[in-house]
Amino acid sequence: MAQQRAKAARNLPPRRRSSLGPFTFLLAVALLVVGVYAVALPLAEDAAVAYVTEHDTLLRQDFVRGFVADRVQSEVDLAKDTRADNRPFVIARGETAGEIGKRLEQEGVIRSALAFDFVLYETERENALQSGTYTVSAALTPRELAKLFEKAPGEQIVLRIIDGWRLTEVAAAVNKAFPSISKEAFTAAAVVGDRRNTVLAGMDRAAPLEGYLFPDTYFMRPDTTAPQIVDALLDNFERRAGATLRAASVDRGVAIYDIVKLASIVEREARDRNESATIAGVYTNRLKIGMKLDADPTIQYALGEWRELSLDDLKLASPYNTYLNAGLPPTPIADPGVAALEGAAKPADVPYFYFVAKNDGTGDHAFAVTFAEQEANRVKYGNK
Repeated sequence: MAQQRAKAARNLPPRRRSSLGPFTFLLAVALLVVGVYAVALPLAEDAAVAYVTEHDTLLRQDFVRGFVADRVQSEVDLAKDTRADNRPFVIARGETAGEIGKRLEQEGVIRSALAFDFVLYETERENALQSGTYTVSAALTPRELAKLFEKAPGEQIVLRIIDGWRLTEVAAAVNKAFPSISKEAFTAAAVVGDRRNTVLAGMDRAAPLEGYLFPDTYFMRPDTTAPQIVDALLDNFERRAGATLRAASVDRGVAIYDIVKLASIVEREARDRNESATIAGVYTNRLKIGMKLDADPTIQYALGEWRELSLDDLKLASPYNTYLNAGLPPTPIADPGVAALEGAAKPADVPYFYFVAKNDGTGDHAFAVTFAEQEANRVKYGNK
């Protein structure tokens, strides 16, 4: 029997080795290596960035700054809270850039200490910071704070103008930063007067500069006067938006003043800056056919406060009531930022005539072509 089995075994065809075994093994090894690499590399990068944060002097090296650049460049010009209040911040004598950055982050003034350090080392100003008590705010970006700390506290004042503020709010901010300048004195200085800025072409000398005081952060000497502050804000408006507005005025045959009026409404409506051109397109469509704008912010401006409107408010007898009066309001109603100005200069070509807030916390709107669609959106998003 054993001999028969041996003979049968000899007559069996030879075993064929499968090529799948080694291939599968190599594939598994490759996937393992890729997986380890995909997991380990980000962890290694995070560890390296954390190490640089703790040892900021490494940022003197070009290759180190290049390594962290992608991580921090989006933070360098980003404020943590654009509507934050001012607060005192003390820089002690001998305190290093890294120590200052860490405290700014710990105290909630900035998002990233590394972004603050990066700006200083990139500009070789890490040793230029002055000791003293400063007035800071989470509305300031790391780049702005770095610039602020280069001069002794008594040598400059920080003036922060927020997008969407009206002239009276700007005047209040100026008075707070420069107590010697009353709100009335600043408002009196904020008129066209003899100023020759091209964006003011055709405006009456007595016209207020509502809408033209550009929202930004300004660093000024303590002895700066009201007219000088107005000039700085207006000149910044000219630099940042003048070319865009002049081109749009020529291309569309619309006065710059009217574009600024529209931009001021868009500024108050478009919480999401990406919607600025679309909202401007809706209002432009209405203006073309003589349809009333029905813009809540214009009534809020007439009332003197940015609050939710009642049905009675919509009946307010005022030239700024765009529920009762067709066309743009008599003047701009707020100081628009870049997104609103560009949106008003180049409104999106959209079919919409209506929009309503989604009330979902995003600030976005639902747009509609017909009144029936608008009413359906009102019901869908719980609007009055």
